Amino acid sequence: MNMLIDGTVLNDLLRIHKDRINGYERAIAELKDAEDADLAALFQKLTEGSSNFIEELTARLEKMDQPVATNSTAMGKIYTVWMDIKAYFTGNDRQTILNSCEAIEDAVKKAYESALSEPGLLPETFLLIREQSNKLLFAHSQVKKLRDA
Repeated sequence: MNMLIDGTVLNDLLRIHKDRINGYERAIAELKDAEDADLAALFQKLTEGSSNFIEELTARLEKMDQPVATNSTAMGKIYTVWMDIKAYFTGNDRQTILNSCEAIEDAVKKAYESALSEPGLLPETFLLIREQSNKLLFAHSQVKKLRDA
């Protein structure tokens, strides 16, 4: 039973990272000014971080012989929360993009908090999620700092 719970939670997080990558790729595309090169570099770094997290989540799913989500059509509990609070871009100026990106980071943070509070996770799964969550908190603080500057 635990492996099914773990599989659902891990696939929800995997889908969230796919959406996070799409969000940051969209943010990079919205950046038009040369002075926004710092944001483009940060967003690229965050995209690469999500790609690494996807690899880790996929490896854990494969180790447990659980299916790996290939799209975001299935709606697990955590993924549904993510979709409810995910922000969409409404403009292309620096402040609007940073506000949207911070909303993405807030949503990712809440999704990880929800995952960590899921009862019955296997210890190895819990540790992976906690480790990723800690790394994501740093990313959140970077985006927030730029937004508030």
